Amino acid sequence: MEKGTKKEITAIKDMLNQYAIECNTGNFERWLSLWAEDGTQMPPDAPARKGTDQIRDGMKPVFDDMNLNIVIKSVDAVEVHGDLGLTRCKYSLKLTPKAGGDTLDVMPDGKALTLFGKQKDGSWKIVYDCFNSNVPPT
Repeated sequence: MEKGTKKEITAIKDMLNQYAIECNTGNFERWLSLWAEDGTQMPPDAPARKGTDQIRDGMKPVFDDMNLNIVIKSVDAVEVHGDLGLTRCKYSLKLTPKAGGDTLDVMPDGKALTLFGKQKDGSWKIVYDCFNSNVPPT
């Protein structure tokens, strides 16, 4: 499902793709720059992280210690309503320790709902990101 102008939908999809690219290349600072300063990350099995300082504290160790491999399997919805946009997607995530060791298939069947806010300069930033698994924890 898509709602919004073609330009807006493309911009929102590009943000989602950029998120995956920055994860997969390990570019933490660029990944963090995709977030609004007051953005909220809502990871599974953990408290919400409010603001880029908390998001940094929660995610920097992951980027430091692991190689991430996130694959966006499908984008099931893109909607733009004024200065807010959202995506609903399915993805997978694997982590490989940089120090060596087995790859962890941490999110083989994940889903995410991401809300983007249009900034004063016309760019989009992540304002909320909520993600979890369709597979029960083991």
